[in-house]
Amino acid sequence: MKNSIAKIVIILAFIGLSMTSSKALVLDLYSVSGVNTPEKRAEMVAGYEKFKTLAEAGGAEWIDFTLSMKIKGDGYNETMLFAAIYENNSKMMKTNGLFATNQPWFDENFDIDTDQVVNAVFETPPGADVNYEPAEVGNTLWYGLINVTDFLNFVNRFPQMPEKMSESGIDGQLGLVSCTICPASMDETTHMMFLAADSLEEMGDDMDSFDFNMQRWFYSNIRPFVEQVDTGMNMVIAN
Repeated sequence: MKNSIAKIVIILAFIGLSMTSSKALVLDLYSVSGVNTPEKRAEMVAGYEKFKTLAEAGGAEWIDFTLSMKIKGDGYNETMLFAAIYENNSKMMKTNGLFATNQPWFDENFDIDTDQVVNAVFETPPGADVNYEPAEVGNTLWYGLINVTDFLNFVNRFPQMPEKMSESGIDGQLGLVSCTICPASMDETTHMMFLAADSLEEMGDDMDSFDFNMQRWFYSNIRPFVEQVDTGMNMVIAN
């Protein structure tokens, strides 16, 4: 299946580089909850920028590293998402090893009173052709964490979804990634579906275009084979 991923925030928040790869793109995501005051949010952005500078100078091998904020859904305006995008698992683990031996990069920049940090790793489908463009501030991601309960029916129908969305006038880019390292706090998450747009305004246009025919198709062809774990919307605030 050919999968085009662009301007992903989340997680989200990723995409860029116009790169084609026969290997899965790896998304190393860190969700931080309890960033519930303007002061904490400002400290988080400042810490992110200092950490990114140190990490890249120290040899971090990510393709992109971005910070987004959840603006819709549970934990809105108080959940931050760090998204590191790697070409493969080897580069992700090598970079994680670098972090483990340089703990002050974290300690000196993220000494902020927060509730919880959850880490999860997602991958694009093996063999997918991935068009990745670096995230930019304002990029918006509408996502759904799901548990796929009938994989065969799901994978048979999901490739039809981009065409159906295009017929409805939806311009954003649809993507699917699978969870390879998911903590217990994410319940039975197996995949993440997302719709990426360049801005909040463009995302609003796509939401308006999700008309009755599109909804009917979705609830007939996708919803019976998945269980929703979480849904929301993130916007890139630093990159």
